[in-house]
Amino acid sequence: MKKSLQLLLVSILTALVLTACGQGEGPVEPEESGSGIDSDHNEELIEQEEIAAEEEVVVEPVTEDQETNDEETTEAVTEETFHPVELYFADTQVEDMYKVETTVEAAKDEVSVKTLEAWIAGPSNQELVSLVPSTVKVDYVTEVDGVAHVSFSKEFLETNVGSGPEQMLLQQVALLMKQFGYNETQILIEGEIRDMLFGHIDTNVPIQAMDPNQIEKLNE
Repeated sequence: MKKSLQLLLVSILTALVLTACGQGEGPVEPEESGSGIDSDHNEELIEQEEIAAEEEVVVEPVTEDQETNDEETTEAVTEETFHPVELYFADTQVEDMYKVETTVEAAKDEVSVKTLEAWIAGPSNQELVSLVPSTVKVDYVTEVDGVAHVSFSKEFLETNVGSGPEQMLLQQVALLMKQFGYNETQILIEGEIRDMLFGHIDTNVPIQAMDPNQIEKLNE
């Protein structure tokens, strides 16, 4: 009887020892898992994805109001670029003076210079002629005490006119400047005032512009 009881106790102790050994193996650590990616690497990938999401540029759709504003801006630039002006020329007999309307392309502060250049280039209407050589250059246009000072290159002196055409020529310059708010214009050659330009009329004083409404308009 005693021997059977001892064998039973030995069997129970053996079973308890085997059970304790099986529980002691513990859980598998992340490093031993079969995924191939450790936890530190996972955290690094998550941080990179969060930074990329924060830096992502959101493109907002263009609204109808924005498109309208862009169109208005484009139109405003166009209106500032092209300016309606009046040019003055003589008829082919150099007996009368006429005015024509045209447009010049220029920045606001260059309109007067571009108008003078268009005048020097001459008319497209074959009933009209220019009195100055096409080689004349406009040095500058400036204001001095409310008077327009217009300086031409020396080629301006090559204009071949008598006393009548000379008066017409000087009036054309004065009328070109009058449309920009100048009642008087002083003509200069390379920045200098000359007593006479063509030998008939004193030009050391400004020229008073006549009334442009007295001049007949022709089509360009």
